Amino acid sequence: MKKHEHALLLALSESEKTTSDAIRAQSQRLKRTALSSWMAVAIPVIVTLALSAGAIWAMSWYMNSQVEQILNHRATLERLAEEGAEIQLTYCGDNRRLCAKIDESAQTYQGGYRILEGY
Repeated sequence: MKKHEHALLLALSESEKTTSDAIRAQSQRLKRTALSSWMAVAIPVIVTLALSAGAIWAMSWYMNSQVEQILNHRATLERLAEEGAEIQLTYCGDNRRLCAKIDESAQTYQGGYRILEGY
């Protein structure tokens, strides 16, 4: 009976070791799966946030340059208005060519140039 008991204990011990090894291996596989699942979510989120931050920075840079350009144009228009340049341009004829009124009382300059009305 002792021999049988000893053989049974050996079989149980070996079975316990095999089960324990299987559990440990499964635990390692689950850890790898959990890590890869976490990375599959985290990486796209991080990339999306980085791209969004880059887009926001680029748009703010672009808008600042546009605001600066608008301010420069306003300053130029104010300076021209102070100098008397209130020229009104329109489109003339069937071809819609750009035209302006000419001050016909002003003298003619070399090459046929004349002063525009309002300047």
